Amino acid sequence: MDRRQFIAGVLAGMAATPSMAGSGLLSGASGPLIDMSGGFSLYEKHDLEPEPVAAPRARPAEIELPTGNPTLSMYNVHTEETLRVQPVSATGFDHDGLARVNRFMRDWRRNEVAQIDPNAILGLLQIQQRARRNGFSGNVRFLSGYRSQATNDALRASGVNAARNSLHIQAKAIDFSLPGVGIPQTILLAKDLDIGGVGGYSSFVHIDTGRVRFWGTAV
Repeated sequence: MDRRQFIAGVLAGMAATPSMAGSGLLSGASGPLIDMSGGFSLYEKHDLEPEPVAAPRARPAEIELPTGNPTLSMYNVHTEETLRVQPVSATGFDHDGLARVNRFMRDWRRNEVAQIDPNAILGLLQIQQRARRNGFSGNVRFLSGYRSQATNDALRASGVNAARNSLHIQAKAIDFSLPGVGIPQTILLAKDLDIGGVGGYSSFVHIDTGRVRFWGTAV
């Protein structure tokens, strides 16, 4: 049995088993996960992204575009915004769609927008599409995309374990979860894409377009 068959089999059993997603940090929550006294999201206390240093191998230069015009649907836990967008078309990336994603994935603390790496957006879209083929019908629960240097420095100063040179600063990383899909299964979907780094946490997954490397529960 190859990895794709394994993933399909695991996800097919979700309906028959309790979701692992509901047992973590995001369990039962629908609004912003923000510690107003500390100024950071609860999940960020656990953001142990390693520094993007040399790793075993580089990611592929290009990621295969999906067929058709698939829709990426997301919910932002900080701003409570939702977004449905088609970031790719039959001819390639849709620049208007990418601009909408950039705005959605902005540094919400400083309201700063940066150009998210299109390959990271495409990776998230493909993860959602593959989960949909196995019964997932919800929105991506979006946690973090672009993070300004000022925000990253402030988080580090407050005791959050954010990497000094986090790929979030370069707008090349996304933290998310798929409600109802277990974190281990989401990690398998992310690793199967082979787009770069994958970090596994108790209640969310980190993907980035840096060098291929794994940490946390994704190891």
